[in-house]
Amino acid sequence: MVGSISRNWVGGLSSGLDTQNLIEQMIKAESFSKFSLQRKRSTLDYQRTMLQDVNLKLFELQNKATDLTFSRTFNSKKVDASDPRIVNATATTAAAIGSYTMHVKQIATATTVASQGKLAGALELGYNLSSTKTLGGSSTTLGALGITPGNIEVRVVGGGSGTYNIGTSATADTTVGELITNINASINNKPELKGKLNASYDARNNSVRFNLVDPKLTVEVADVDPSGMIAKMFDADGQIDLNKDLPAIESGLASIRSGLSTTLDDLGITQGKFFIERAGTGVSEEFDISLLDPDTSVAELIKFLNNEIDGRDSLTKGASATGNPADRLVEFRYDQGSGKLQMVNTNSADNNFFTVTDDTVGSPDFTEKMFGAMMKVSALDKGEKLGSETFAQNISAGIFTVDGVQISLNPANDTLQGVLSRITAMTNLNATYDSKNDVISLTRKDGSNAPIGIGSSTDTSNFLSVTGLVAGSQAAAANLASSTGLGLSLADSRTNAIDSGLVAGGGTLRVLVNGQATDIVYDGSETLSDIVEKIGAVSGIAEAYYDASTGKVNVKTSGKGTDVSLEIKDLAGTLGGAMGLATGPASGLDTGSSIVSARPISDVKTSTPFASAGFATPVTAGSFSINGVKFSINSASSMTLDQITSAINNNTQVGVKAHYDKTNGKFVLTSTETGNRAIALGSSTDTSNFLSAMGLQGAAQNVGKNAIYSIDGVFGGAEQVSQTNTINDAVEGVSFNIYDVTGASGSVINVEADTEVATKAITDFIDAYNEVTQLVFNKLNEERNWELTALSDEERSALSDGDLATYEEAYKVGLLSGDSTLRSVRSQMRLAMSSIVPGIDKLFDSLSDIGITTGAVGSSYKDTMVGTLRISSQENLTAALKSNPDKIAALFNQDSTDTNKMGLARRLKSVLNEFTKSDGLLTKRVGRSGVASSNSEMEKQIGLINKQISTQEERLATREEALLKQFANLEKAMSNYQSQSSAFANQLAQLTGGK
Repeated sequence: MVGSISRNWVGGLSSGLDTQNLIEQMIKAESFSKFSLQRKRSTLDYQRTMLQDVNLKLFELQNKATDLTFSRTFNSKKVDASDPRIVNATATTAAAIGSYTMHVKQIATATTVASQGKLAGALELGYNLSSTKTLGGSSTTLGALGITPGNIEVRVVGGGSGTYNIGTSATADTTVGELITNINASINNKPELKGKLNASYDARNNSVRFNLVDPKLTVEVADVDPSGMIAKMFDADGQIDLNKDLPAIESGLASIRSGLSTTLDDLGITQGKFFIERAGTGVSEEFDISLLDPDTSVAELIKFLNNEIDGRDSLTKGASATGNPADRLVEFRYDQGSGKLQMVNTNSADNNFFTVTDDTVGSPDFTEKMFGAMMKVSALDKGEKLGSETFAQNISAGIFTVDGVQISLNPANDTLQGVLSRITAMTNLNATYDSKNDVISLTRKDGSNAPIGIGSSTDTSNFLSVTGLVAGSQAAAANLASSTGLGLSLADSRTNAIDSGLVAGGGTLRVLVNGQATDIVYDGSETLSDIVEKIGAVSGIAEAYYDASTGKVNVKTSGKGTDVSLEIKDLAGTLGGAMGLATGPASGLDTGSSIVSARPISDVKTSTPFASAGFATPVTAGSFSINGVKFSINSASSMTLDQITSAINNNTQVGVKAHYDKTNGKFVLTSTETGNRAIALGSSTDTSNFLSAMGLQGAAQNVGKNAIYSIDGVFGGAEQVSQTNTINDAVEGVSFNIYDVTGASGSVINVEADTEVATKAITDFIDAYNEVTQLVFNKLNEERNWELTALSDEERSALSDGDLATYEEAYKVGLLSGDSTLRSVRSQMRLAMSSIVPGIDKLFDSLSDIGITTGAVGSSYKDTMVGTLRISSQENLTAALKSNPDKIAALFNQDSTDTNKMGLARRLKSVLNEFTKSDGLLTKRVGRSGVASSNSEMEKQIGLINKQISTQEERLATREEALLKQFANLEKAMSNYQSQSSAFANQLAQLTGGK
C-alpha cells in the first residue's frame, strides 16, 4: 500500500548504500515530463497575463473613445462674466453662443421672522405689578367684541351625517381664548367629531379659525341663536361651510387687536379713577382715565399715565414734579416679551413698594381688569446671586477695575445691586441697572465728560465683558436745551396756549435730525406740552420734555456720537426762538458723561432646560408647527432651546433655519428659499406655546423680496421677476446667478464654445490610442531569446524573489511575437482610424483634416510602422473646434448601423468591442484581468496541464513508494545475510579454537 512505509528511516545500514539519495535521483530522472508540463504551464500563464493587460488597455481605450461619442464633449460652453461678483452664469450644451447684458434692479432675499422682543426677562424689576393676562388678542373678551354668547351647532352634510350641539359656556366676560378652549372641549366630547374639526386662534392675524382636520367630511358650523358668534365674527348669515377645498375659515368681521394696539374697550375696562401710593409718602395720587376715549390704545394709555406721573410730587424724585421723565420713581411699561402691561419702580433697587387701588365711587375697574384685584400691592422681583443669574455666560470670581479702582467680586455671594453699590461707593461714578433696557450705566457724579476707564490687564473677573461694559459706548447724543428759562410752571406748560404763554402765533417749526427735516405746523392754540410731544414724535428723537425745575425744553437724539446732529429752527413764525431752541445745530459727543452696556445683559441659557433658562414667558411642553412640520417638546424640564434649534435645522422638510441671536436676545427663523414666501407659523393642533413664548406668533415677518431683472433683447428687454437669484428660464441653456444689483450699464455675460473639454477628450483619446498601439507593436515585434526556457516549480523555488523577477521579465520578451490576435487588433485599429467618415462635411471627414496625423513627412520607418497619432497643428484643431464643433463631433460620433459609416470614435469602439466583450475574440481567448475564473481558452489549457501534472505527481509518488519498499527489502535481506555470516564465522572460530 502506497504510503505504508515510513519516511523516517535510515537507509544503508546493512548495504552501505545512500538509498535516500539514490531514490531522489531516480525520481528526479523520471520527473522530466512533469517539469516539461510545468514549464509549458508557466509559458501559457505569462502569455495569458500579457494578453489580459492588452485587453484591459483596449477596454480603457474604448472608454476614451466613448467620451468622443457624446455631443456634450464638443458642444460644451463656457461663460465669461464682466463682473462675476455681481452676475455670473453657467451654460449647458444647449446654450447658443452669444452675449447677454443683464440689468439687476433687485436681488431675491429670504423671509425672516424674529422675536418681537427680547426673550430673556430683566435680571430684576424690583417692586412691580404685571397684568394677569396678555393684552388683547386671545385675551379679548366677547363683550368687548360686541358678541352675544351662545351655543353653535355642527352639521355633517358630507362624508357622514349628523347634527351636534356645541356648548360654549360663554358670557360677556369670556375671553376669545377661553371660548376656543370651550368649543374644542365640547367637540372632543363627541366621538363623531373628535379629531375631525377644531377651533384655534391665529396670533399672527389676530383671528379665530375653524379648521376641518378630516378632508373627507363636509360640515356646516352655525349659530343656534341669532346674532351669535358666527354671525358676528365669520358670516352675517350665521353659518360657515367647511370642505376639502375650503378646510379653514378665519374670522373677518370682528376686529381683534393685540399688544400696544389693544384699546381700553378691548380690555373691557370701565373707565374712572384709580389711585397710586408709594410706601412712606402717605399720599394717594389720583389718576382719572374717565375722559379717555374707549378707543384709546394701550400705547396711548401708557403715554398718558406716565405723563401724569411726571406731574405728581410723591411719584417723582425729590418729591417735586418737574416733567422730566428721568425723575419718575414709578412708570407704566409694555413688556414685548410677555405681551403684558407692567408698572414698576424705575430703579429696581428702590425698596419702596407701591399700591394701586380702584376708586370705590362708581364702578371703575382698571386695577381689577389689569392686575386681578381692586387693590394690588406691588411684588418684589429681586435679583439672584450673580452665579444664578441668566447672563450670557457665567461670571467668574476675582477682581475687575473701573476708572482705576479695583473691585472684588464673588458670584456665589454677590448680587448685581451689591456690586453696583460697591462701584458707586468706591469710584466717582454712579452705577445703576436699567431694568427697562436691561443695561448697566456708569455715570460721572460730577457730570464731566472725562473718559471712564474700563478694565485692566490685571483683572481676574470677567464681569465687565459679560455685562457689555467693555464694549460699551461713552458717546453722547446731540442735545438742545432752551437758552434761557421760560418761566412756566409744569401746569402752565400743559394748559396755557403758546400764543399767550410764549407769545407765539401760528407758524412752522422745522426739526432736523442728521439733516433730515420734519416740519411741525402750529396755529398758536397748542400748549407747550403739545409742541414738545410733537417734537418727541419726530424720527431720530429719543426724548423731548419741559423741565419745570429749570424752565427749559430739552430735546435729545436717539443716535450718539459726533456724526449725529440736531437743529430746530423757525421756518415760519417765532416759536423756535421763543422756546430758546433756535440757537443753531448741536452735535453729539464721542465722549459723554456715561458709559452704557453695549447690549442687554440678561440672556436665555440655550443649553439649559426651558424651565430654568430664563425666558420671560415660560415654555410649555407639547408640539408646535412650522411650515406644516411638527416639532415636539417632550418636557420643559429636560429639553433645551439648542435641542429645538438643532431639530429645526436638521429637518430637510421644514424649509427654514433657526438661530438664537445673542446680540439682540431674539430667536430668528430664516427661510431656506428666497422670494416673497411667508413662513407658516403654528397650526390648529399645536399644544405647546413655544412659538408665542419665542415672540414669533404675531411678529411681523420680513417677507423676502423677489429678484427683479431684465436682459437686453430677451422678452423685449422688459423687467422680469424671479423668486430666486438663479435664473434658469430666461435664455435656453444659460443659468444666470445674481449676487448684487448692477449699474446702469448692466453686467455682460458672454457664452462661448469651450474647446478645452473637447481638446482634452481628444488628447486623452490619442494618448490612450498611442499607448495601445505602442504596446501591441512592441509585443508583436519583440525578439525572443530562445536560450531561455520557462522554469519548473522546483527551479522557481530555488531562486530569490529578485532573481526570479529578473529572469521572468527576460523570458517574457518575445512570447507574443507574431501573435495572430494582436495582429488582428493592430490592423483593424489602423483601418478604423485611417479611413474617412462618409456622409459628413468633406472638409472634416478624416483626422488629418483637423491636424491629427501619424507623423510628419520624413518620419522614421519605425514611427510610421508603429502608427501612433499626433496633433500636428494645435492651432488648426482649436480653430476647427471653435468654429465647427458640430462637424468635428460628427467626425467622431456619427452613428450608423454600418460600421464603415460610423464616426471614428464610434467605429473604433465597435471594432474594439469585438475583442473585449465577454465573448469577444481576446476575452474569449484569455479572459479579463482580475477575474478569478473566466472559462477562457487559455484557462482551459492551463487547467488541462494542471490535471496532467497532478497525474504525473501521483505516478511519481507511487514510484517513490515502490522504490522505498524495494530498498527496504534489500536492507532486510542484507541484514539477514550479515547475521548468518556472522553466526557461521563464530561457529568456525569455535571449531578451530580461535586459530
